[in-house]
Amino acid sequence: MHRPQKEDSDRTRITIGGNLICYPGDVSTPTGSLELAKLVFNSVLSRRGAKFACFDIKNFYLCTPLDRFEYVRIKLADIPDEFINEYDLTSKVRDGWAYFEIRRGVYGLPQSGKLANDLLKKRLETAGYYEAATTPGLWLHKWRPILFTLIVDDFGIEYVGEQHAHHLRDVLKKHYEITEDWKGEKFAGIDLEWDYAKRTCRLSMKGYIRKLLAQYGHPVPLKR
Repeated sequence: MHRPQKEDSDRTRITIGGNLICYPGDVSTPTGSLELAKLVFNSVLSRRGAKFACFDIKNFYLCTPLDRFEYVRIKLADIPDEFINEYDLTSKVRDGWAYFEIRRGVYGLPQSGKLANDLLKKRLETAGYYEAATTPGLWLHKWRPILFTLIVDDFGIEYVGEQHAHHLRDVLKKHYEITEDWKGEKFAGIDLEWDYAKRTCRLSMKGYIRKLLAQYGHPVPLKR
């Protein structure tokens, strides 16, 4: 997986077969939409003194305790040698399988998103933030001139006065490791070019067509 906006842009993830997990609770999570993100972009341009920034929580799911432990097994043959040696897995193998107890959120678990979002919501609410009653994914503060749309762990933030954005940053950093993009150059996969003087924002998805051509083996058209 290549994520150019991340500090570690090239990454590999291990996911759990969530279709095999029988979780008795609710797993649905409210989240912002692309339409909401575009409305926030326009709101920034329309609001005197407003600017846009992006925060991203690192390892959002992985930092969330599960409300009940889950269990999984992985074939030892499918695990790289460096992990086997680092964690001494050969001493924990039975019939060629390594067994694990999962205590925190993992990609693929159906409850990971719900639990992570509930915990984040609780932490934000104690700092004066609240989610709009009729617009999932839109968050405001009780008195600060700041709002943001939340898509999983990505914050697209409209603020008037950096001290208010700093407040949100400090609240998040009490509990999470985050990345900060004060130029607001990429959100929800969209590249953003802001011109606050002219009150414009250009939206694009750089490299998107080239990636599609490569994915389907289509030759790159020659420039005329």
